[in-house]
Amino acid sequence: MFQGIFYTFPDQQSINLKDLYIRHPSKPNYWAFSGRSDDVVVLSNGFKISPLDTEALITTHSAVDGCLVIGTGKPQAGLLIELKDPSVRHNDLFDSIWSTVERANNQTFQKTRIQRQYIAFAESDKPFIRTDKRTIKRRATLDLYADFIERFYSSRGEDIDGEDIEVFPVDTSSVEAIITSISDIIGSIVPEIGVCSPEEDIFELGLDSLLVFRLVNIIRAAIGLQEQQLAPRHLYASPTIATFAAQVARILEEVKRGQTVSKDVANKSTQGDSTATISAPHLQTNIQGMIAEHKRRLGFKMNPFDAVNPNHYMGLNFYFALRPEITFQDAFTRLQSGLVRAFQIIPELDGKMLLASEHEVGYKKGEYRITIPPRPLSGSSKPRQLTYKDLSQVLPSFEKMRESNFAPSLFHDKLVLDSYPFPEMPADVIVAQANFVEGGCILSTNFIHTCLDGIGVMVALRVWAECTRYLDGDQTATCEWFDPESFNHSLPEILHDVEGYAKEAHEIDPGVWGFLPFFRPDDFIAGSNPEDHPISSKERNGHVKGSPKAYAAHTSEAALPPAPVFPRQPVWPAAPSERSLSTSVFLISNERLQMLKEEVLADPETKGIVMSISDIVQAFFWRMSIRSRYRVAKETRGATFDATCMSILELPIDGRPYFSPSLPSSYMGSMLILNRPTMPIETLCSPHTSIGKIASLIREAASRITPSLVHDAFTLLRSMSDYSQPATANMGVDHMNAMVSNMMLFQTSEISFGNAFFAGGTPEAMRPQIERGHRRFRFLLISPMRKDGGVELVLGTLPEELKMLEADAEFTKYAKLVDSQEDRQL
Repeated sequence: MFQGIFYTFPDQQSINLKDLYIRHPSKPNYWAFSGRSDDVVVLSNGFKISPLDTEALITTHSAVDGCLVIGTGKPQAGLLIELKDPSVRHNDLFDSIWSTVERANNQTFQKTRIQRQYIAFAESDKPFIRTDKRTIKRRATLDLYADFIERFYSSRGEDIDGEDIEVFPVDTSSVEAIITSISDIIGSIVPEIGVCSPEEDIFELGLDSLLVFRLVNIIRAAIGLQEQQLAPRHLYASPTIATFAAQVARILEEVKRGQTVSKDVANKSTQGDSTATISAPHLQTNIQGMIAEHKRRLGFKMNPFDAVNPNHYMGLNFYFALRPEITFQDAFTRLQSGLVRAFQIIPELDGKMLLASEHEVGYKKGEYRITIPPRPLSGSSKPRQLTYKDLSQVLPSFEKMRESNFAPSLFHDKLVLDSYPFPEMPADVIVAQANFVEGGCILSTNFIHTCLDGIGVMVALRVWAECTRYLDGDQTATCEWFDPESFNHSLPEILHDVEGYAKEAHEIDPGVWGFLPFFRPDDFIAGSNPEDHPISSKERNGHVKGSPKAYAAHTSEAALPPAPVFPRQPVWPAAPSERSLSTSVFLISNERLQMLKEEVLADPETKGIVMSISDIVQAFFWRMSIRSRYRVAKETRGATFDATCMSILELPIDGRPYFSPSLPSSYMGSMLILNRPTMPIETLCSPHTSIGKIASLIREAASRITPSLVHDAFTLLRSMSDYSQPATANMGVDHMNAMVSNMMLFQTSEISFGNAFFAGGTPEAMRPQIERGHRRFRFLLISPMRKDGGVELVLGTLPEELKMLEADAEFTKYAKLVDSQEDRQL
């Protein structure tokens, strides 16, 4: 599931990517990138250069005997030239060779160009190593020149783009003058872009990301700005010379205004309006910037994909060790300051969610919108969303928590964040509490799920953490990776239309409804066939002897299977059941996990099907969780199940990789769809059904998810007029369905608050708050993989179900109980 190359080449069992690695001399599982087994040069920024065409063209120069493109692991490509006569080296010869290099830069299709200062001549006493046919032995020659290449790059400086910064004058007297100066600078780097219209997109004309760093560095040096004031992201957001010049003018004006205000405060007097000294173009640029900021803070409605996540808080607990010399209050103050700075980067996090008004044009029932406070109100040093709690006299020390592997039974989630999971509107987008224990902190967070999906929450936490590091002096923590449009919830709709996926809802395969958490509306007709009727409410609520029964929808011939059917819950969230589940945690050790994987892959029923370890763990978890309920139902209630009684597994899938390459990787809105494999309950629970067969079913269902399907799902969501009745099979407690949230590959190291107050900076563990839903949902969680390679399975169980799990020989062959809230209750 997580290795896309095998989706492209499903018949392959392994792929040679031709990367070469060197084993660490003392750490057996650590490897360092060393090069390629082919001719490709891989720069430190990930760019790959196929050098053969460039080298062939440059070798046509009459004075050049051979050349090699160099730069593996370096920020900039270079060129090593072997002359036919090493004794002849003068400026005229270099200029002549440079003209050939320029032709190669312009005629070969590379992501980066060779710069003039990155050309070197081979040493006369070290001729290139060649074959009998005079072909250069690339690897042997590069090894011969390894020390020379290192000295060559180290002599070029330590700037971020790997080169000395050229000095150019920049006239900042007006926006027009800045445009002229930037055009001149770009022209010196890429001549053909320098003569283009200021209104043209310079990236479409050939500017690459390496040249972006170089250009921005030159401009920063010329006008005296710092990295946090002018960064590459400003050029990416303003991709024409004209718009970028206006952006530079606005930044200069803000810096100037800030300096003026600081001077006035120092003198404790102001004389006249500071804007009186601002030139008209600068003032106009500043006004435009303020207009854009005000528009951003007017708020907006969620898009149709956001409706996939109903109104509830997604809760997470992060466990941090405190540095010994840091007080609870010191750490809390720094968390507050970091969150305030995060609000400056993502103002929407400081906002509130509320239901859209029925008086709005285009209103749809169940729609939400976000409101954002005006700028002056969002700069408080004490954000309302973050509270403090000292639990050092209530909970065990952090060291004891660590010894128990941060067991959920240590406390109720309500203790560390007493927040109703299904809030009344309006509600804060984020609610958090810093809970301090001896030697540590439990940072508990709630995020409105309608506004952010799991990826969006991790982006928000990463920004908060990076902002905290920046305030502690880490000048690299500038969030440059964060795209300014990441919270623009209009983007999916724009991209859906612009990229040609828009169509009429009746053209969509009705099976796509199976990937959405909504029943097909009664007034939806899939196509013009009069025999293609909607599902009736009687069918939708069908039962067989107390167990859900899946019916095939009345559909015309289609590529997708019909959407699974299950009883509709009358309200969201589902009404609480009389009994509550208790959290149980099972561990599959690394050794048992490998054993399970080997046995599944050896299963004859899996031959020819490429499965990931994630498929296998999900299959195992689905089968065992349902079998415990199945055995309780049969042995204690006398329930029976026929072939039509189905179990539905719901697997939330991130739609970003399928939606559009233009969608920022840091986009924070919901992009989830549901993979819903189904299997007869008797088959799922039968000892004659292998885990491999179940995993194959999950893989087969996932293979149906394509860009077209994801966009068709968006079309259906957009066609709906009522989002107020979400429907998932895991609603309620008394059924044979399950939803799995798979966080197996999530890395807590991605969230680093720095080492200034948290020891190590990153959380030692992360646990979702699932206890809150134990009377309303059946929810299964695969925790992030442990450092020892083991995987924890977390689920809610009734006492009799837990006994069934512990008595199941197949389950206990691989998993063992490591924690249960039932023990705490007893």
